[in-house]
Amino acid sequence: MLRRLRESSLGRLLPFTDLRVLKSHLPPRVIGFLRRLRELARRGRNLDLQSPAARRAAAQEAVAALPSQPLISLVLPTYKTELRYLREAVESVRAQQYPEWELVIVDDGSGEPKLSREIEALAAADARIKCELLAENGGISAASNAGLRLCTGEFVGFLDHDDKLTPNALLAVAQALAADPELDVVYSDSDKITIANVRADPFLKPDWSPVYALGAMYIGHLLVVRLAVAEAAGGFDSAYDTIQDFEFMLRVSERTDRIHHIPQILYHWRAIPGSIAAGTDQKSGVEVLQPQAVSAHLERLGAAARAIPHPTIPHRAVLAPTNGAAPTATASIVIAAGPARRDLDRLLTSIFAQNSEPEPEVIVVAPPGGAGEDERVKWVTDEGVGSNRARANNLGAAAAEGTHLLFLAPELEVVDADWIEQLLLHASLPGVAAVGPMLVRPDNTVEQAGVAIGLRDPAAPMLAGGDANGDGYYGSMPCAREVSALSSDCMLVSREAFGSVGGFDELYASEYEDFDLCRRLAQRGLKAVYAPRPRLLIHRTDAAKLAATDVVDRALFVDNWYDDLLRGDPYFNPNFSRKAADYAPAGWRNAIYRAAAPLKGIR
Repeated sequence: MLRRLRESSLGRLLPFTDLRVLKSHLPPRVIGFLRRLRELARRGRNLDLQSPAARRAAAQEAVAALPSQPLISLVLPTYKTELRYLREAVESVRAQQYPEWELVIVDDGSGEPKLSREIEALAAADARIKCELLAENGGISAASNAGLRLCTGEFVGFLDHDDKLTPNALLAVAQALAADPELDVVYSDSDKITIANVRADPFLKPDWSPVYALGAMYIGHLLVVRLAVAEAAGGFDSAYDTIQDFEFMLRVSERTDRIHHIPQILYHWRAIPGSIAAGTDQKSGVEVLQPQAVSAHLERLGAAARAIPHPTIPHRAVLAPTNGAAPTATASIVIAAGPARRDLDRLLTSIFAQNSEPEPEVIVVAPPGGAGEDERVKWVTDEGVGSNRARANNLGAAAAEGTHLLFLAPELEVVDADWIEQLLLHASLPGVAAVGPMLVRPDNTVEQAGVAIGLRDPAAPMLAGGDANGDGYYGSMPCAREVSALSSDCMLVSREAFGSVGGFDELYASEYEDFDLCRRLAQRGLKAVYAPRPRLLIHRTDAAKLAATDVVDRALFVDNWYDDLLRGDPYFNPNFSRKAADYAPAGWRNAIYRAAAPLKGIR
C-alpha cells in the first residue's frame, strides 16, 4: 500500500502541500485524513531508503569512498559446535558489506567427522575461507593462536563459533581505520541472542577505559587488533582459558593506547547453555583467573596495586594494596564549612573515629568567627569564603602539606576505616589525578558514582538512586572506572596536578567548579576516576540541593566547555538516554530491548 501511495499523483503531491492553505476550504476530518496520508507517503520514502537494495547501494558507495581497504582476518575457533550455529556464524561473515576479509576456521580437535566435513565444505565454497583441523584438543587459546599463524591480513578480529556479526561490522571497522590510520585496536558495542533468536541485553560500552577494564571484562567482541600488535603481545595464553580474550586485551593495552571504540552494536553474542553470555555460573574459574590476570598486568605496569575478587560479585575485580602495604602518599583534608555546625561536627567526629595513627591533617575553612576549638583541626578564616566554595577550597589547599588534597563537603560522614588508603590506592594508578568515591544516602541508595557530562542538564550524577550493593550496568557500580567529572563533595586530587591547572576557578560561586577542574585536568591528559570503595554517607537534603543551584555557574560551565558537552561524554555511550546518567538505552532501543525481556545473569 505504501508503495502504491508513493507512486500515485496524490502521494507525490502530499509532501509538498501546505495543509494550512486547505484548512479554510475543507472540513477538519478531511484535513486530518490528508495529514495521515502525507505521513504514510513519508514513511514509504523512508522505507525505500532502508530497503535491501538501497542498503547494498549505500554500502557499495561507502566501500568505494574508503582511501584504503586493508585485509581484515577473522579467527574462528570451533569445538564440538552445533552445525546450525556454525553456519550462521560463517554466513554472517560472508554477508559482510566490506569485501576485504579472510576467515580462518580452526577446529580444536573436536573429533566429530560431521563437523570436520562441514568446515571443509565451508572453506571449499569460498576462497576467502581457510581451515585447519587440529588433531588434538589444546584449548581455545591454542586454537586461536593456530588461527593467528594462518592470518595474512593487516588486522585480525575474533569471532566465537556460535556468534554473529552484523552485515556492516567490518565496514564500520574499515571506516574507523580510514579516519585514523594510526589505530591499533578497534572494538564495538554488542548484544545477545537468546535461544529463541531474540536480541536482548545491549552492552553499550564506554570509549577506551583502562581502569574500568581492570574490574569488568568489558571489551569482549567485536575486537579487531593490528596483527603485528597481537603478535607482539604474544597471542593468547592457555593459562587463562575461559577469560583468554580479557587477558589478551590487557597485554595488548600495554603496547598501545591507540584504541578506538565504535558506539554501534556490531556483534551478537549467543546466550546458550554453557556460554558465559547465559550467566557467570556457566564457566568455572572466572573469579580466580580474572584477578590473577589483572594483578599480573598491574605488576607489569609497575603499579602499587593488585586485584582481588569482589566480595559479593565474584566476576568483578576490585583493587587492593600490593602485599597489604600502606601508601606512601599523604592526604590533607580540606573542608569548606557550611552554615550548619551540626554537619561539620558529625563529619569531624567520623573522620577521627575512623582513622588510626597518625591522624590526617584536617583543614577547615570558615568565615570570621566560625573557627572552632578542636586542636586536631587547622582553622583558616576569610571574609569571602561564606559565599564562594571555590575560594574556600583554594585557601584550604594553600594551607595543606600533604601530597594529595582531599576536599570534603560538611554534610558527609565517614564510615570506612581505610577510606583514605582506598582513595590514595586508586590515585596511584597510571595517569590518574583525581579520585571520587561512591556517595551513599542513609537509605543505601546511591547519591552519585561519578559524573557524566553532555547530558540534558549539562552534567549529572551517575547511577543516582540505584542500589549501592548492586552491579549497576555491567559492573559500573562495583568497578572502578574513568569518569569525565567528579564532585568536590568528596574528591582526592594530586597536589601537583591541582597546582598545574591553577586550582579551582573562583568565578564559580557554589557549583560546577569541581567539574570544571576535572575538564582542565583532562586537557592535560590526566584522568578522573570513580572508586567503588570507600563509601561515604551524605546527609544533604533535597532543599539544600535546590538552594545550592546557581544558574550563573551553570551558564559559565556550559560556555567554557560547550564543545566538550556537544561531543558528549566519552565514558557514557551516546546511545543512552540523555535525560539522566542511569544507563537507560535511548529511544527505540529502549522499547525493543525491554520487549525482548533481557536475560538474567552477567551484565
